[in-house]
Amino acid sequence: MSLHQLMIDHSPYMAMLVDPADLRILVASRMVEQVLGYSREQLQGMIITDIESSLQDVFYWEDVRAGQYLDVEAQEGEYLCADASLLTVMKSVRVIDDAGRPLLLVRARDRRHERQVEALLEQTLAQLRTTLESTADGILVIDWHGKITSMNRLFSAMWDIPAVLLQAGEDDGIIEYIAGQVEESDVIRGRLRQVADTAETQDLFRLKNGRFFECRSRPQFLGERVVGRVFGYTDVTERHRAEEALRESRDQLESKVRERTRDLREANATLEQEKARQADLIKKLGEAQSQLLQAEKMASIGVLAAGVAHEINNPIGFVNSNLGSLQRYALAMLKLLDSYQALEGSLSPDDRASIARLKKEVDADYLREDLEPLLRESLDGIDRVRRIVQDMKDFSHVDGGGLQYADLEAGLNSTLNVVWNEVKYKAEVTKEYANLPQIECYPSQLNQVFMNLLVNAAHAIEKHGRITLRTGYDERQVWIEVEDTGTGIAQDKLGRIFEPFFTTKPVGKGTGLGLSLSYGIVQKHGGRFDVHSEVGKGTRFRVVLPRFRPVPEAGVVI
Repeated sequence: MSLHQLMIDHSPYMAMLVDPADLRILVASRMVEQVLGYSREQLQGMIITDIESSLQDVFYWEDVRAGQYLDVEAQEGEYLCADASLLTVMKSVRVIDDAGRPLLLVRARDRRHERQVEALLEQTLAQLRTTLESTADGILVIDWHGKITSMNRLFSAMWDIPAVLLQAGEDDGIIEYIAGQVEESDVIRGRLRQVADTAETQDLFRLKNGRFFECRSRPQFLGERVVGRVFGYTDVTERHRAEEALRESRDQLESKVRERTRDLREANATLEQEKARQADLIKKLGEAQSQLLQAEKMASIGVLAAGVAHEINNPIGFVNSNLGSLQRYALAMLKLLDSYQALEGSLSPDDRASIARLKKEVDADYLREDLEPLLRESLDGIDRVRRIVQDMKDFSHVDGGGLQYADLEAGLNSTLNVVWNEVKYKAEVTKEYANLPQIECYPSQLNQVFMNLLVNAAHAIEKHGRITLRTGYDERQVWIEVEDTGTGIAQDKLGRIFEPFFTTKPVGKGTGLGLSLSYGIVQKHGGRFDVHSEVGKGTRFRVVLPRFRPVPEAGVVI
């Protein structure tokens, strides 16, 4: 590949080297091949007039053939493509010296894209001019030199700019004429001169003839450089007058309202005090009634649980006993069968064949293999039912409702088993127990607190998460924690969660009484609640109880 070929292949234009003696194309760039569709071999066998087909191009090349070499700058012409179509181009011709002989360098670019851009630009400018004239605002555009580049007819009409100024194009005169009509002339003059400012502005100007113009302006950018500023003026005279009239009417109305309000405030002061006193009484009555109803409900649940446990215990007892006996009988029968099987060798072939068929029919090997696991699993199932019944009994504490020493971790486990159906589909439960010492308490009431905390933790988890049960103690107190990985409680609601009837659950999902009653139970035990919650991370409730406490007064109902 020649040096000439390498050089023109890097040109962004269509480039050709032409021998002026015979007008033969010596070298053509890749761009010529791509745009015109000729191969390099075809181009090397052509003369320039095979491509440049316009009349003026033919005359030019005849002059070249006659020895007249002239440079050409930005001349429009037509190129014949390989598919016989014509391509409009903008070309230039340079005479260059190649080791003492003249050559002509022809460079051309496709004009189609430029014409499309020019047409699009002309259409855009027409749309812009139409938009400027149809807008309801007076528009003024000033470039960064301070010269007016555009204004619509509404702008000149609003300011009543004389025709002589418009025809003469006296920009400074127009700006001074505008400033002379405004009471704040220095302000508007400064705005019209500060076209290089990048900030947007909004001003209200009072004209000397009593009108009001609102002006908004913003910078005009070319890339990141400010090249001018666009001002939009709106005649807001009627709106401003209406606002002034409205303000006057509002001031008069506010004066009358203040007088009436003062009278009403004095008249309602006593009524509000009485209303607040009655509301407080109603609230206390509602709390007491709700606590009483909840206590009666829990007592009924305890009696029902005790009855169910008693009724289930009887059939569980004899089923468990019968299964134990059945297991022993089955083992004895299997031992007997083993003895018979040991004697099969002494039987006749027909008897052995008959016994083999019977074994295959009843699948004796599978029965022998499956019988013992089946009985063992049945006994395990009965034992699980027995434990659930015992947990229901422990949860209700039907043996006594007074003060007694109790294992809180056992109560927590029993409560978890009772509410397990609420928890098992929502969370994995982790236990971090510290082996708490027994304390004197009302176990069934604390189990109710545990139940509320466990159910709330399960409800706080939207899909699947973790609930951690944690205990601890020191010399003076014990504590039980229920921590979940649920949605958490917002800080603005955290201080109200123990209020009666307040709930963060959706309508119909909660009564708002569970934590309120739990708070009362823990207070009765001389304890307290510690709560920590983060939205999106979860909540931790800690119940802190004294290890040694005075016996509360008799007759107190939770």
